[in-house]
Amino acid sequence: MRDYELNYNTLFEFSNSDPYGNVEESLSQLFEELNHHKSYLNFPAIHNDIGSFIQVMMGMWKPKVVFEMGSGYGHSAFWFLSGNDNSLEKIYLTERRSDLKEVFESLPWPKEWMDKIGYHQADAFDVLKPIDHVDLALIDGVKADYLKFLKIFENKMMKNGIVLIDNSYWRGSFLDEKIYSKKASAQNIKELHDYIKLTNQWSATFIPYQDGLTVLKKL
Repeated sequence: MRDYELNYNTLFEFSNSDPYGNVEESLSQLFEELNHHKSYLNFPAIHNDIGSFIQVMMGMWKPKVVFEMGSGYGHSAFWFLSGNDNSLEKIYLTERRSDLKEVFESLPWPKEWMDKIGYHQADAFDVLKPIDHVDLALIDGVKADYLKFLKIFENKMMKNGIVLIDNSYWRGSFLDEKIYSKKASAQNIKELHDYIKLTNQWSATFIPYQDGLTVLKKL
């Protein structure tokens, strides 16, 4: 008789708990407060397992300029910056909600990080427009905007630029015509995947963390 049972809830609890100790002790207070606000505000911040993946990959990608839409109070910025090897020069955070900037500013961010962060309480499209070049982008938030942002980055990234698209599986609803023919968000995700399949601008892979992470590299 089995004395334990492994299920998805157990797996997600493990993967979201920093099981390998990737968060340095000096950042533990900031990490705890970020997780507290995620729970307290019931905010759909990026999951910690995806964050850990970003943290590890930052040392390989070595981006100078990072752009993120739907930044909330900075949860994903934590992973970008904690994985940074000093090649990162600027990270643009964008958030429409007016109540989250105060939360961001209340957190104990290291001074050297704050020198790199530009927090914009504004529409991400407006912030992105005057920026000439981006090396790494995280697309999250409104599903109808995913493909619009991806097409913009085609003109703002050089070869080997990276785009991460969070929640790109959307519970598989985009694969079911009965759902995507009636549900706009599922239709948006279907159009995104159809475009990625056909375009010659990107190479892509899908990582089945939580509700999916699509990773694209500019060709």
